Amino acid sequence: MRARFYTILFLGCCVAAFAQQQTLFTNIILNQYLYNPAYAGVYKGIEVNANYRQQWAGFEDAPKTAIMCVYGTMKKKPNMAFGAQVINDKSGLIGRTSFLGSYSYHVKLGKKMNLGMGLSLGGVSYNVKMYNAKPYDSNDEFLKSNILNANAFDANAGLYLYSKKFFFGLSGQQLPNSKIQWSNTIGRLTPHLYSFIGYNFVLDKKKKEWVIQPSVLVRASNPAPYQIEGNLRVIYKNMFWLGGNYRLGKNPDDQFTGASASGMFGCTISKMVTFAYSYDYATSSLQQYSNGSHELLLTVSIAAKKQKTASDKVLDADEEEFNNLDNSIKTNLKNKKKDEEKK
Repeated sequence: MRARFYTILFLGCCVAAFAQQQTLFTNIILNQYLYNPAYAGVYKGIEVNANYRQQWAGFEDAPKTAIMCVYGTMKKKPNMAFGAQVINDKSGLIGRTSFLGSYSYHVKLGKKMNLGMGLSLGGVSYNVKMYNAKPYDSNDEFLKSNILNANAFDANAGLYLYSKKFFFGLSGQQLPNSKIQWSNTIGRLTPHLYSFIGYNFVLDKKKKEWVIQPSVLVRASNPAPYQIEGNLRVIYKNMFWLGGNYRLGKNPDDQFTGASASGMFGCTISKMVTFAYSYDYATSSLQQYSNGSHELLLTVSIAAKKQKTASDKVLDADEEEFNNLDNSIKTNLKNKKKDEEKK
């Protein structure tokens, strides 16, 4: 089992990289910046996200992914946002680290709708620990190095249309289709496309305590078959939620089959700290070997101070003038009272 697992990972990353190269995340609804740089700027302030995912628990040396994202709006220009993310993947012999910095710009499309446009640039670095490999052909020159390294340029772009209740994102990752140059082999970063749509249905319009949030994510990377994910969250007071996810993929016969089902829950403390957990259970033949996948997310949100409009500044000036006048009158009355007491 171990040798077979290593072989799959090695061929998938080093030779041609034809399949999905991006980690599948279940809690993507809580950190859409991972797939779309245009999402930075939707929240007015700064957000810090930390993700950790253990894929296919039960497999020896199964994929593990750690991610750190930081993004936020500018103080004087809240329609602009900058961000950065660092991703570290480990899958058996293979290590993958990427860094991306992003810029996004947001415009209003009417009173309720907004559009974000984002671009991120960076690079990705691969390393393969060959000293842990169990090769079939021990004389292969490609397998004699202790550690193999390769680097590639990377770039992502996206659009994000949103209001208070609706959102729709369209993005692409690894768009340059950059070469991964090894000693005697050339791979490529395969472009990935994502489409994400969702809506918030308020159940009790008076108190607005209960919200149902359905969403659908479609991902594609040629020539691998595309996948569809359906998500549903039930949110209470914007503080606690329970949800589920079901992922569909295409089999070799071009038919949709279930890939995994997930359960997730989370909570937000003081509108600042958010914690979420999800568990994925494979519904395919993989369930015979895997105990499922675990994913953790921690988010810290720091809201930006509300920018004052021209009318707000006028009101503040009037209020300050009134307070000064009021204090002057009080001071005069106190002095007058003291003078009368002395007499």
